[in-house]
Amino acid sequence: MADAALFIADLALGLLLGCVFAVVAHGLNLIWGVAKVVNVAHGEFIMLAAYGAYFLNVWFGFNPLLSVPLDAAIGLAAGVGFYFGFLHRELRGKESMGPQSEMVTLVATFGLSLVLINTAQTLWSTTVVGIPWSPGALVYGPFQLPLGGLYVAILSVAIIALSHVFLSKTYLGNAIRAYSQDIPATQLVGISPTFIAAIGTALGFCITMAGGALLTVWLPTGIRPAMGNLYAPISFVIVVLGGPGKMWGSLVGGLTLGVIINVGQLFVGSLSWAYAIAFLVLIPVLLLRPEGILR
Repeated sequence: MADAALFIADLALGLLLGCVFAVVAHGLNLIWGVAKVVNVAHGEFIMLAAYGAYFLNVWFGFNPLLSVPLDAAIGLAAGVGFYFGFLHRELRGKESMGPQSEMVTLVATFGLSLVLINTAQTLWSTTVVGIPWSPGALVYGPFQLPLGGLYVAILSVAIIALSHVFLSKTYLGNAIRAYSQDIPATQLVGISPTFIAAIGTALGFCITMAGGALLTVWLPTGIRPAMGNLYAPISFVIVVLGGPGKMWGSLVGGLTLGVIINVGQLFVGSLSWAYAIAFLVLIPVLLLRPEGILR
């Protein structure tokens, strides 16, 4: 009975963790789906968002949830700057991403990731910091769910749902979807590809940095310059599992990975091995369903 209770508790925590993984990966999914660019610096923007939440807590006493809107606003500005600084020159006037453009953007974003991580190490050293915020737990019999994790899960799903509504129900959202499918057709109906690509990229960064702030709830002592080295691969795995460009695919992939990691460590006895197993799941998915789990 105790083993069953422990399994259920780990399953519940895995689902909560999967939700925040999902929203962190959702920003990458949007950029990948709209601009067809794989942002190698994705993990470093998660790191910057986490530090943003940390300093807002130190300076103003904000908890991680209160820092989400400010991090998201910074993400919007960063996304516009990222597009015009790294993508616009290579993407303008092109109907699709060719091999040369893919290589240029990969190298550019890889260089950006090195600059960001080294700048962060110079400014904040390698000391691990965190936000020790805990609003309590929801207790039901022998089970306990951290309220912080529950709040984060609800906000994460809400962010993904709002992005889905925006992309499917608004004119600007439909323009972004049209751009991702057919750039020449988008131009024919009078939509500026540059404007739409910039907005789509900015939205992706906005969600990424909002997710980075939410992630700090799970990292009371885990914010450091190199944290992106873990969360960037997690995000890529989630996007591939759910399917690039599929909005709800982020949630499906995130929940899958969260459960595998949290329940997996119960059986293998090591968090490192649980992460290894989660990443290995990608291999059969790529072989059997390269388009992702979600149809």
